Amino acid sequence: MSLTQEASERIRDAIVSGKFEFGERLSEEQIARALGMSKAPVRAAFMELRDMGLVTIVPQAGTYVFTPSRKDVEEMSQFRAMLEKEALQMALERNRSGLVQQLSAAISQMDHAIEIGDRLRYSTADSAFHRVILQIAGNRYLEKAYDLTATALAALRARLQSGEGDYWHRSYAEHTRMRDLIDQGEFDAAHALLQEHILIINRSLALPDTNTQVRQKAQLRSDQECQELLLQSRDDCLR
Repeated sequence: MSLTQEASERIRDAIVSGKFEFGERLSEEQIARALGMSKAPVRAAFMELRDMGLVTIVPQAGTYVFTPSRKDVEEMSQFRAMLEKEALQMALERNRSGLVQQLSAAISQMDHAIEIGDRLRYSTADSAFHRVILQIAGNRYLEKAYDLTATALAALRARLQSGEGDYWHRSYAEHTRMRDLIDQGEFDAAHALLQEHILIINRSLALPDTNTQVRQKAQLRSDQECQELLLQSRDDCLR
């Protein structure tokens, strides 16, 4: 793994898990010190994360964690819902039994994450569940299109699952029900549940109506706190 890739994955996981807040300014120097590398790979990592939609780079001002508006989330979730609807239909036609088997494997990972109370691990398993549908659909361009918003939406889902309303357990129940409906051949019901599961985020997160690009000052974190935050995010996923 290159230093740029390591930095990108560490920062990405900290954003997705909610350890870095929306709009928070990220210090290139502090992150470099925390990861024990020069600023160059961190700067390159910021560019990769910008392309994923996770950070905004403002010339002469700094790099900030993205701040989605309600319209942003509506458009991203609608885009994702359209893609996954088509992908699910293709996956059912190509390999229904393989789909059920791999969805079950992702659900087992979710089960374990809930058992040990690890929300980041759950978010990773949640993403794996949906990725299975895209992979079995077998269309490389569909999967590339999905990647345009996948990581930003993962960050939003992680915040939804950590909030009020027991969404974490509701999410698990919906994933399990989707797998069961597919296994039972109730495809219309599975499609309907998938759409509801994706679009619920529009009714459940408190977000500004417009993209105001709220920016915060860098958090007053010690180098040790920053290091623990970055290393813990990734290591939690690998446990």
